[in-house]
Amino acid sequence: MNCKLCILLCALCIILCGCHTTKQVVTTPTTTPTTSDATTSLESRLNAFAASQMGWNTMQAGGSVKVSGGKSFSSAMLLRMERGKSIYISLRPLLGVEVGKIVITNDSVLVVDKYHKRYLAEPLSLITNGLPVTVTEMQDIFLGRAFVLAGGTVNTSTRHLVQLEAQGTNYYLSPKAQPDAFSYGFTIDPSNHVLSVEVTPTHGDKTPYTAQYSDVQLTLAGAIAHHAVVTATVGTGKFVLSLDLKNITWNNNVTIDDSKPSAGYQRIAGNKITSILGQ
Repeated sequence: MNCKLCILLCALCIILCGCHTTKQVVTTPTTTPTTSDATTSLESRLNAFAASQMGWNTMQAGGSVKVSGGKSFSSAMLLRMERGKSIYISLRPLLGVEVGKIVITNDSVLVVDKYHKRYLAEPLSLITNGLPVTVTEMQDIFLGRAFVLAGGTVNTSTRHLVQLEAQGTNYYLSPKAQPDAFSYGFTIDPSNHVLSVEVTPTHGDKTPYTAQYSDVQLTLAGAIAHHAVVTATVGTGKFVLSLDLKNITWNNNVTIDDSKPSAGYQRIAGNKITSILGQ
């Protein structure tokens, strides 16, 4: 009996030691990001970005504007916008007195030089470099917001029209449907702030339409760039518009004077836009 008992005890020890050893070597597998995880992360980021671009009806801001291309011009300004209707830039270089204005609507651009009594009135295509943009998209360009041509601002309603991909430490947002003549998209930083938009022609050697953004601040309408530099080709030359915004207010009543000058003003051809602003 003692011999059998010893054998049983030895067998029990072997089993227990075997179980103990097994427990020691069992480890929890390290979880590594999968393609599915990465896709989910991008989808979450895109959803958050779309939700951050909130709606607005009117806006007004002070600041300064600089135009260059041929001749250069800079001035203090008052900027007013009616969503989807108009952009009004009142040029006030001295003591808040308006000496000129730029008014952009869905079908036209009006530049008035009150000092020299001259004005320019042309189709919107004069400053869009051949791009099919509306005043709504021009407003997004000025404010540093992402949009889809003919689709509107990227928000929770239009989020399905765009896609997001990692691009180094930043991200690249682009519409799923791109025009035949060019492609366009937006670079976004890890804070979901738009850093730039670039439009690149598919064929030819035309200069891309670009806008660079900085000093992005959170407002009632979401993250808005308070400094924007928009570059385009107007006629045969480069046209650069720089905006610095301050004291933005939203959804108050604004007045936009889009009337052409009365008698006594000379009308200037469209290719003289930088000349009329430079003086």
